[in-house]
Amino acid sequence: MSPSTTLGGRTTTRSPAPRATVTPADAPRVSFVTVAYGTGPLLVESIASLVASLDGTGIAYEYLVVDNAHPTAGDRTRRELLLSTAGVTIVSPGANLGFGGGCELGALHARGEVLAFVNPDVVYAPGWLEPLLAALAEHPIVVPVLLDPDGTVQEAGQVLRADGSTRALTVPPATIGRGDAHYASAACWVMHRDTHERCGGFDAAFHPAYYEDVDLLLRAAALGLDWVLVPDSRVVHHRGAGTADRGVPDTRRQRATLLAHHPEIAWSHPPA
Repeated sequence: MSPSTTLGGRTTTRSPAPRATVTPADAPRVSFVTVAYGTGPLLVESIASLVASLDGTGIAYEYLVVDNAHPTAGDRTRRELLLSTAGVTIVSPGANLGFGGGCELGALHARGEVLAFVNPDVVYAPGWLEPLLAALAEHPIVVPVLLDPDGTVQEAGQVLRADGSTRALTVPPATIGRGDAHYASAACWVMHRDTHERCGGFDAAFHPAYYEDVDLLLRAAALGLDWVLVPDSRVVHHRGAGTADRGVPDTRRQRATLLAHHPEIAWSHPPA
């Protein structure tokens, strides 16, 4: 059976007057996977900017949205996509799988040899993807610099401390590499499909979200699969705007889970 018959309903958007039109390739090289959770119009803006950034590049791609069920937002994301996009695949699991579970469901539906896990609150400019794909020829996982909407650097990787807390770096390395960063937030990750499969994907123990990206990159490193930050690739990240929820999340349980899974963090990372 196909994934669509066993792992949630699957719909392709066909708006008669779309603001964003994806033309899914018959054999996509890159599959973009976005997990939505009560996300509104910003997702359409994100997709439109992605389409514009890839216009004329010849990069074959597809775009999938896993629309996690939200307790109050209803079918907000689905309605936005059906009204304003064409060619976008919506996968509806009928429950909230969380960020990691949504990414995994999207990956099962994806057809590309390259998986790009991208948040719904990321906006793209021309030339952002090409440096990542070039770096992907030599590295299994690549990430861009994240910018705030005003153009300042939001994150060039993160420092992981001995107690599991984190701190964003705002000075990108001069060349492709990790610099002083221990991991990078999964707002925009590009990786080989076989890398994702070798790592076992995102761990559902971190449901609904947070710290699953740290865990995956630590597991990748244990397998000898490193990640790099590509300074020439930059995207705008409207941090926190991709969900109908607001406020500071409580991530103490997820942090405790990370420390339980990776006790070496306590002696191998700098103090808080």
